[in-house]
Amino acid sequence: MAESKENPPSYPTISRRERKKRETRRRILEAALALMAKRPYAEVKIEEISAAADVANATFFLHFPTKASLITAFNEEVAAKIADALATFKGDAVEKLERLRTMLLDEWRKHRNLMRQLVTEFVAQPASMAAFPEVNQRLVDLVADVIRAGQKSREFDGRLDPFIVGLSLVSAWNAIAIGWAKTGDTEQATEANRQALDLVLRGVLRSKAAA
Repeated sequence: MAESKENPPSYPTISRRERKKRETRRRILEAALALMAKRPYAEVKIEEISAAADVANATFFLHFPTKASLITAFNEEVAAKIADALATFKGDAVEKLERLRTMLLDEWRKHRNLMRQLVTEFVAQPASMAAFPEVNQRLVDLVADVIRAGQKSREFDGRLDPFIVGLSLVSAWNAIAIGWAKTGDTEQATEANRQALDLVLRGVLRSKAAA
């Protein structure tokens, strides 16, 4: 039945102000990534990023309190890209987690030099651990969504909290990223990343007793 004029359909929308804010934030991030792809992280000044993004320095700090906080935006962009890919992915929950893992690694490799510098700078911040939930919220939510779907399809143990599973996996991946930032050993990080997923899966797959 068609919606009446008195009761129009309700769709999630964002205000023009919020849309403009997101566009500015993305423009700053893209400008920073472009500059840092050509020169070392430490040599790129905030004034240069602001100029390349065509914003005032104050606008940069409005969106990013520090240069290291660019990693939060990077994670959000990566999570959004992965979410779009998973939305049309036809595999089961285990295959979705593997797809998520490989896409995350691909993004790390694509920006390996910048990522190593950002991660090193981020962990050096005194409040970095307190900021962990904010920095990784989108990735944690994304993993939790896959776990939740797997529980619904009875692939995964329904007794586990999807958020805790997501937090555990993303925390492990971030710990691996910190080690990778220090050593630069991409092969070892890739294998550790895969093992972390295997370890979590052994905990969430339904046992015969729970079937």
